[in-house]
Amino acid sequence: MTPFRFLVLLGICMAWGLHFSVIKSTITGVPPIFYAFMRMTVVAVLLIPFLRWHKGQMRPVLFAGLCFGALNYAFFFSGLKLVPASVGAILIEFYVPIAMLFSIIFLNEHVGWRRFFGAGLAVIGVMIIVGGGDEGLSPEDNLLIGGLLIIGGATAEAAGAILVKKIDGVKPLQLLAWFAVAGTLMTAFLTIIFERGQLDFLRADNTHLVFLAVGYSALIASIFGHTSYYWLLQRVDVSQVAPAGLMTTVFGILGGVFLLNETFTFQLVLGSVITMTGVAIIVVRSAQKASASETEPLPVAGPVGVRIQESNSVLHEASDVSEVIAEEADEMHAPTADDRKTPQDDS
Repeated sequence: MTPFRFLVLLGICMAWGLHFSVIKSTITGVPPIFYAFMRMTVVAVLLIPFLRWHKGQMRPVLFAGLCFGALNYAFFFSGLKLVPASVGAILIEFYVPIAMLFSIIFLNEHVGWRRFFGAGLAVIGVMIIVGGGDEGLSPEDNLLIGGLLIIGGATAEAAGAILVKKIDGVKPLQLLAWFAVAGTLMTAFLTIIFERGQLDFLRADNTHLVFLAVGYSALIASIFGHTSYYWLLQRVDVSQVAPAGLMTTVFGILGGVFLLNETFTFQLVLGSVITMTGVAIIVVRSAQKASASETEPLPVAGPVGVRIQESNSVLHEASDVSEVIAEEADEMHAPTADDRKTPQDDS
């Protein structure tokens, strides 16, 4: 990986990691599902040029969109309102063992004992976190309920990943565009049913901060993060990109502690270390298998809403936006031998 590409990866992880603090600081004054609706609306409008109707593919595309663009945010944002941002950044990584379990059940994929061991560690770590006491928490926090809601968001994403596996010939940004459309419609329905006072934030003094946060979510976390991530996947060995989710979690924790002054207790530290160790075992082992075999899938680690698992044929078809990003960079940085490898399917 060239220095420039490493800096791109680092920028992606920072953008995604700090996003947890942005969301947490915003949903205290805005209903969480309504915030998701505003974000997905902006993304949908920006990605209208990429909407294409794919005959025979639209059912899994739209159902995956409900998982990736609506249900995951409804659960995750609601849960994040009840837990510190740093804890949310850790718990959402529980997606990795859930996706592994779903791939065994629904895709008949073989998983060795190392990844089962990693999944067991992740479960133990999450139990330690959600079973923690009230030390260092604000009066509004509830680790158990908030943690279960975030795990619900991770489960929705894992279900979406299974559906994406059944999609063929749809480019990444086309998928994101449909996910944004499905997410906008579903979050609009959910916020009308379950939330009240959606526009109360307009009467507050910090209204401009809410719009800045929505802009960060849509433009930085979604558009920049996704296009840059797929640009890297097309040019860098998957084993080098896959652990990005772990770097994102580190930035998520740092953002919560230093930007929001969150307290990280010993029990949270212990649960976090055990959980991330388990996730790291699954991600690294999957990356090794993906590099060695063209048929072994890999669960792509990343923050909520971006765990879209692509086949080689899709990843080789660069999106228009990512090509614009790549054009100038590739003129300055010729690929190395390690960088010429192509990613394999996710597992």
